[in-house]
Amino acid sequence: MNATPKPRTRQRDQQFSAELHDVWATLYARQLPNVQAHACREYLEGFAILGMPAERIPSLPELNAVITPRTGWRTVRTPVRYSDAVPWYHHFARQQFLITDYMRGRHELDFTPEPDMFHDIFGHLPFMVLPEYTALQELFAPAFLRANDEQRENIKRLAWFSTEFGLIRQEGELKIFGAGLISSHGEINHIMAGNTPIRPFTIENVIGYEKAIYTFNEVLFEFESIAALKAELARFFDSI
Repeated sequence: MNATPKPRTRQRDQQFSAELHDVWATLYARQLPNVQAHACREYLEGFAILGMPAERIPSLPELNAVITPRTGWRTVRTPVRYSDAVPWYHHFARQQFLITDYMRGRHELDFTPEPDMFHDIFGHLPFMVLPEYTALQELFAPAFLRANDEQRENIKRLAWFSTEFGLIRQEGELKIFGAGLISSHGEINHIMAGNTPIRPFTIENVIGYEKAIYTFNEVLFEFESIAALKAELARFFDSI
């Protein structure tokens, strides 16, 4: 599928400096060949629809102009660099996707332990134009908000190893599904070089592992389709 971005006529978002726009352009140029080669078909479809600019950080109004009519979701800016799960899922319940105003520095081009706006926008938002995908995301908030503390920790693991760092098998090939991988030049190459053990995505497998924030993940999980992932998540969510 052609992932060439659509031309944009809007000016640069004036709240960000020329340096931050240039960091975006550098990250975009470095990661585009990786996602074209390794991202799942859903991401590539959403990428073509969203049409992010290559040379600058897109504004939220131009992103929402594409996302909201297709799925009802919209992006909301936050100054928080790493949103806690409770406010995060309260926003999710309102179909709001938080975009931080933080951008990684040039010394973190390959990997950043904190989700920045490149991760939020480039990694997540192409998916958010797809109703099949937003239906998956809409499973999480109701379950999280009614869960007890232990169940919430497990829900965070399930989100981490699916929508953030999940892998999907398509036409026999391993493809990148998680937004954390799609926006990470270093970890996507680490995985595709065969350096990460991969196990089937099951509730029992996933909840035995902690999130790896400051390093690459020591193990990752694969599923056969979004429908298969939703069915597996429902096994846990329906029990809450």
